[in-house]
Amino acid sequence: MSWSVALLCTAMACALLVLVRRTGVNLSLASLLLSFLLLFHGPAYLFYTRQYGPDTDFYDVILEATKGHDVLPTLDLALALTFFCVCLGIAFTDLATGTTVRRWRRALGEWSARPLQPDAGRRRFLAVAALLAVCLLLPFVFIDGQLPKVVEFFTSDLSEWEKIALRREGGGSTFYLYNLALANVVPFVAFGLFALAFARARGVAAWTAGFFVLVCIGKAATLSKAPPVVFLLQVAIVWLLMRRLTLSWRNVAILAGLAIGLFVVAAWVANPSGDELLVILDFLFYRVFMIVNEGLLEYFAAIPTVIPHSWGTQASWIAALFQSEPRLPTYFLVGEVHRGVLGSTTTVMFMGDAWADFAWFGVAVSGFFMGALARAIDVALVVRRGKTVATIAGIALGQYGLFVAMSTSMQTAMLTGGMLLVVPLVAAMSPRRRRATPARPAPEAAGHGPASLATP
Repeated sequence: MSWSVALLCTAMACALLVLVRRTGVNLSLASLLLSFLLLFHGPAYLFYTRQYGPDTDFYDVILEATKGHDVLPTLDLALALTFFCVCLGIAFTDLATGTTVRRWRRALGEWSARPLQPDAGRRRFLAVAALLAVCLLLPFVFIDGQLPKVVEFFTSDLSEWEKIALRREGGGSTFYLYNLALANVVPFVAFGLFALAFARARGVAAWTAGFFVLVCIGKAATLSKAPPVVFLLQVAIVWLLMRRLTLSWRNVAILAGLAIGLFVVAAWVANPSGDELLVILDFLFYRVFMIVNEGLLEYFAAIPTVIPHSWGTQASWIAALFQSEPRLPTYFLVGEVHRGVLGSTTTVMFMGDAWADFAWFGVAVSGFFMGALARAIDVALVVRRGKTVATIAGIALGQYGLFVAMSTSMQTAMLTGGMLLVVPLVAAMSPRRRRATPARPAPEAAGHGPASLATP
């Protein structure tokens, strides 16, 4: 075992320790951030770089850009630094807010013990917000021709690459503010409606069903597999959040089964030529676990050997300070390096994008910031507010931000993913009041029952 692999394994062990002992295995953002890092860039990364990748032709194409330099130790070290810095960010927020492990455990127990009580104020807020959202969504169904577009994409007998080209040409809308609202504000309203509907609030079910259809059409009209699948998973998570934040083995099995089923359908839509289940599962395995690490290798092989670190000059306002033209996005430049065609893109998780912009400084800061922000949202919603319609919707929205961070840049996760909007949106729906002393949680609700996974 090389020194870089040993350091990476140590960082993974540190992240696993923080996950089990401090955050617990649950649906909070900090817990999911650590879980996603370990799931997608833990053993899966080592498997890709040491076994799966070297057996593929494209792996050799990627390494040609390094000009003989061994890039794997650098990538190992960058991932290890990310794991360490995320853990430090979580610890920093806990220290700054006075959130001890005992206080966090008590908040988890209170969440499970407290029944959801939707008040009239939240219903009025959601009714107005949903009406405004419908006024935004409905016109674009016709402006963008969303229904014909979705039907053509999901029913046409096109190859994978033809569907990729179709998505690039006609996916989404040309209106930025609409795309932004569809990514974060509209789903937040939808999650609030679902929480009310699951709580059997009177007169909400019909609104929720109609709103659900409109949002699904908008998500599907992006012609991308992830947005509708993630939205459906978030709806299932809202149902779980109605009961508890902690996860039992049964809940994990339900979520895993639902995720696999939805992604199998999405993989079949993307790769209709695969008429056998094993072909589809192999395609899904590559798309979910291998391509995310392949993208990281592409970035580190090309930067800075072929493409220099941008140091922020890709942002137009920074470029203006230095009287230079903003560069093309990194995902275009890296794709061109390894495929020889401008227009082919390579996207990676937040650490890869931070490396492209600010080298080691970016890797350290992005990991620390993501860990600190995820934990800060948890403290603001779970510890200080407790279970409400607003906090359930906020946690569900924050989970989408984490998904965006694990597939694109940190900046995109903050705005498009909505992570910076979670607390303001929750505050707008439900101004924080001093909480009454909660009922004493039952032992199982506090996470000590035999069916619970590890909690802090």
